[in-house]
Amino acid sequence: MPRVDSLTVQQMQTFCHVYECGGYASASETLGMAGPTIWEQVKTLEKIYRSKLFERSGRNIVPTASGEMLYEMLRPLLATVSSTFDRLAEQDEGLLPQITLVTGARMMMDDLGAPFKRFQGLYPDTTLQIKTADNLAAQQIILDSRADLALMIEPPQDFRRAGIQYETLYPLEYLIALPARHRLIGSTHVGLAELVEEPIVVGSPHTIGRKLLDQTLFRLGISAPLNIVAETDNSAATLACVRAGLGIGIIAGRADGQLTRQIKTSSLAHELGKVNVVAAFREGRKLTNALGALVDLIRDSSQ
Repeated sequence: MPRVDSLTVQQMQTFCHVYECGGYASASETLGMAGPTIWEQVKTLEKIYRSKLFERSGRNIVPTASGEMLYEMLRPLLATVSSTFDRLAEQDEGLLPQITLVTGARMMMDDLGAPFKRFQGLYPDTTLQIKTADNLAAQQIILDSRADLALMIEPPQDFRRAGIQYETLYPLEYLIALPARHRLIGSTHVGLAELVEEPIVVGSPHTIGRKLLDQTLFRLGISAPLNIVAETDNSAATLACVRAGLGIGIIAGRADGQLTRQIKTSSLAHELGKVNVVAAFREGRKLTNALGALVDLIRDSSQ
């Protein structure tokens, strides 16, 4: 009998859970299965593949090189299998009752209202469940299968999570947002050097925009520390601080957006460049027609 005939989806899922949880006990709590049952399924998988998948490291277990390789191959495969249920339900019943997505507050308020309205017209029986989270949290939500889609600023390579595929949607510009009656309003060219002594509102150190800002300051040779008066985890909060008069905000957004209405902005594209918004899914997932249509509407709305 070919070895592949001995494989079951449950064995593959159990192995991946043990890998992700870092041990049998944690996987047992997550899966609601007895530890010996989980252990036996992993051992069966090792026999099928004729390869050791985990080894002892003190009191813990760690994946072997073969275990690492198998996990990377099985993860997208299981995502594909999981997505078959939604695809067939949509095919047979003609609808997808709910799409769960996670995004940032600024994006929700500035970018997504119009495409969501168009989607509602095309799929009136599908409910959009919307969550907000920062970039890192949104990626974890996708990996945990707690959302179908994440919409976020494109993460650099060292911010990306294995097991997620990213699809480029549209560009955003880096901007400075000026409080009312600020002396720089009306200036034709404002760069980071002009902001050194100003009170600044920026993203917290773990955000993508903050990382890019720090890298750009270093590249431009601006060694004087910024006068940071507030740190936020999203551009909507940054703009709220600007509107309250705390200082100048640095954001990725739209100069003509809802949140920047009545706030003077100036482009920092000449120093920070532009950044893309991406759609993020679990690697291997096959999109339903409804989810694919939603992504297309979001992409098209920015053109």
